Amino acid sequence: MRKYFSVFLVAVRSTMYKIMGILILMAAAETILFWIQLKGIESGIPLSLEELVRISRISLVSGAAFLAVCCILSLVGYEMSGSRTRYTIQRLSVKEEAVVLLWALNSMIALCIFWAAQLGIVLLLSKIYIDFLEPVSFNRQTIFLAFHRSGFLHSLLPLEETSRVLRNVAMIFGLGIAAACFAQKQRQGQKGIAIMVLTALTVVTFSGDMGKLGTDIGIIAAFLAAAVFSVYSIFRTEANKE
Repeated sequence: MRKYFSVFLVAVRSTMYKIMGILILMAAAETILFWIQLKGIESGIPLSLEELVRISRISLVSGAAFLAVCCILSLVGYEMSGSRTRYTIQRLSVKEEAVVLLWALNSMIALCIFWAAQLGIVLLLSKIYIDFLEPVSFNRQTIFLAFHRSGFLHSLLPLEETSRVLRNVAMIFGLGIAAACFAQKQRQGQKGIAIMVLTALTVVTFSGDMGKLGTDIGIIAAFLAAAVFSVYSIFRTEANKE
């Protein structure tokens, strides 16, 4: 069990501090952009929370941070010049498929942290928005309605829409496995494109409006199919080596 934990820690150590840095930069950029827009309407008619989030371009900052996180996760185990990843794995006597699955788990945890951090940031900004307005400009439903009207906010916190929750879970699952497979394929002299396709699909489709059941089901199917194929390719590669 210790050797598996050691392999898992290799991925954690190589990603944790970089991702934390990205989250800090993301939080700072989004807060500054939101505050600039909020101060800009101080003497005018208050904008709705969802409109303020839109014109602050928070979703664009989040998308850029997401791409950076996916890049970092995909490079775990990637053999660049001077890299000794393959020898480290061999020294620990852990099968390649176990390594990939453990690193996929690390990627999934990292993506969950990214989602939680982004949700926490927008909730904090929502609190700042409420505190900034005059009491007559909001009510108990202000934040609730914003998370229904904004595709970005609703996708972060789908509330009662089960299909969107399952879509987010499928995205994390598929992206985690695809990211881990990218480096494995590189070590085998192959090219892994699944993570690139899934990352692009996430960026394009994430901020979907509420009530898109068919779209959510299609995305779930695509990400699960990519995950299954990636897992199959892991074990197929190892079987061919044996």
